[in-house]
Amino acid sequence: MDTQLPLRIMEAVGLLHRLGYLGLRILPGINASGTAWRIVIHNVTEWNPEDKFGDPFNSEESCVYSTAGANVFNHDVQMPEDVSRVSVAEAILEAMPSLQRSTPGETGNLDYVRWYAQLLSQVTRLDELPVAYADYFDDSEGWELGWGSRRRFPAPPTYRPEPAVSRVPLAETPAER
Repeated sequence: MDTQLPLRIMEAVGLLHRLGYLGLRILPGINASGTAWRIVIHNVTEWNPEDKFGDPFNSEESCVYSTAGANVFNHDVQMPEDVSRVSVAEAILEAMPSLQRSTPGETGNLDYVRWYAQLLSQVTRLDELPVAYADYFDDSEGWELGWGSRRRFPAPPTYRPEPAVSRVPLAETPAER
């Protein structure tokens, strides 16, 4: 990798997951010309069930990055060469003010958070970025680790929102009647 920012972005999402921001998801891919890796980070609460990837490009709040933009994160945040995952995590939180800490049952995203931790360990070990989509890319075998590597990682779990918990009134005891 020419810049460390893509890896720091991946690490920042993992850090935010560990800090309780369980609603974060990513969608990494390759641009149409095949020359740049890009990623969109979005909140699962804005998930569009009609779209295979949840339609993150139309989210109210999201973060984007492309290796074509060197070290510019989310259109206008210039990151230093030696950026830390903490700095990137702070930039994500600033760009997504509605993102809140949550419990596993509140987002329905716990399986994804576990899957992401495994993905991140592979990305770090291989020093290769994940690819979920590209022109002429068959994602039926999962995501690719390193563009053109043919190393596959299982696709993320399908998002299923947790059903709203309905409160059932407690039955009256004989003494309350």
